[in-house]
Amino acid sequence: MRINIKFLIILILAIVFGGISISNSAGIWKTQSEKIPKKINSGEGQEIYDPMSIKGSYTFSDVSKYFEIPIEDLAKAFGLNISKAKNFKCKDVKTLNADSSSKALDIDSVKYFVAFYKGIKVGLNIDVYLPNLARDIIINKGKPLNEQVEYLNKHLIEIKQ
Repeated sequence: MRINIKFLIILILAIVFGGISISNSAGIWKTQSEKIPKKINSGEGQEIYDPMSIKGSYTFSDVSKYFEIPIEDLAKAFGLNISKAKNFKCKDVKTLNADSSSKALDIDSVKYFVAFYKGIKVGLNIDVYLPNLARDIIINKGKPLNEQVEYLNKHLIEIKQ
């Protein structure tokens, strides 16, 4: 039995575009990522957003919205004005480094800031640095755990302003 090449091409196209169409209608086909952090159990029986799931493409506005941290606190902690902070991407935190030493800010700095501000336990076995401006904000406005305050005091750096 011989298969006509035109029939085969039409069949392949129908399968591909039909599959896309069906998965699109079912809500499975997504061409853009959703900026919604994963949830974890808070230990008190409720689910909260996981700061460790913050991605570099998130803006400070996204972080403020999901983690309920005022944008003013995020802006002040990282030495930004509020208008710039709203659209500032977390991956761009590394541009705030005063020098190129091994003690530098990166996406983990945002994750740890959020975790400390909210009092969410995170692993403290790696060196993650936070801006010195963040210390007072975390202590005065946040709910850091005692071990987070100790860690914070040893992991502060100056940033460009």
